[in-house]
Amino acid sequence: MTAKEQLQQLVADLGEEQALRALELLGPLVQDGPERREAPRLPKFVGIGDSGRSDLSERVDELLAEGFGR
Repeated sequence: MTAKEQLQQLVADLGEEQALRALELLGPLVQDGPERREAPRLPKFVGIGDSGRSDLSERVDELLAEGFGR
């Protein structure tokens, strides 16, 4: 039996008062866990030049002649 399965079984066997106490004790662990943290938002301009192409510097003259993305 995995640790998560053991916890689920323990929770299933708790009374209401015990469940409230468990929530008080476990809540901070879950709220502070890395999966609960929001990733910091990046500025909108980040990734603006990510075209997926690796030859842009080699093709600069061609790209500018085409209107540079217009």
